[in-house]
Amino acid sequence: MNILKETTYSCIIDFIREFRGLSIECEVELIKRYPRISKDTLKSIMTIEVTTKTRNLFHKYKSRVTELLEKYEKLQQSSSPSNDRLLLQIAIENSIPPGILCRLVLQEKYKSKNLQKSELAEMLKCYHLIDDPDFAANIRMCSMNDNQDGIIVDMRRRCLGEEYEVKLKKCARDCGISFFDENDLRRTGFDKTPDLKLVLPCLYKGCVVNWIESKALFGDIKTHRKYLTQQLESYHNRFGPGIVIYWFGYHENLRTLKDNPNGLIILNKFPEREHLFFLTENSDTQSTSNS
Repeated sequence: MNILKETTYSCIIDFIREFRGLSIECEVELIKRYPRISKDTLKSIMTIEVTTKTRNLFHKYKSRVTELLEKYEKLQQSSSPSNDRLLLQIAIENSIPPGILCRLVLQEKYKSKNLQKSELAEMLKCYHLIDDPDFAANIRMCSMNDNQDGIIVDMRRRCLGEEYEVKLKKCARDCGISFFDENDLRRTGFDKTPDLKLVLPCLYKGCVVNWIESKALFGDIKTHRKYLTQQLESYHNRFGPGIVIYWFGYHENLRTLKDNPNGLIILNKFPEREHLFFLTENSDTQSTSNS
């Protein structure tokens, strides 16, 4: 179950917004509360919601960084033995994502050294580069307790996107579809390109398909509208009708959204072979649908 009705989706969003604690704890509770919904779907919805909230409140977090760093330093001075969870506790008490907090306080602590972003990023990867062992331990603890931000999370998301692009190509080949991928299209001078551009159009349930785009996430209305503006409308204008696959499901109202260009097909998995009709150069060898 990953095509969500409005009522279910709204309940999930309300739960995320009202939860007090770490996002990693919220994720665990979500999975317990909605056992019939795919874990990947719930994780994706939560990632979108947390990312949106962080973007909207980032200026507020940044304005308090001096105050929060001073609070940490006072607590650490009075702590015996040293405590590696002080910064994490500050993040929880102030409803700030731990990954965001540790990045901000690290930048604040070393601002007098005018470190480059690349140097700060390296310190977040290699904690031994931080000259204060207690502070390094707290930064590490924050990083390890944030499943929405940080080096490991960024790497996981990149791998996930690549995994589903590989899956998309495998599914297409298994169905006998010939295609150009993004690299093929860019070599011919295209800038904005779908994941797959079919060599010859095919029909899906009677609808023309020229291209297929893969999204390894949940398609909520706001995210879908962003992709329409940034990518999908451009693909439609240049190549004609196509398919976007939200592998982790989508909001039920996406298909009827007035913003969608004519012929855009929204799916949560690769089209089944029996629903495809292939056009070939030799009409005698056309493969026909069973439906």
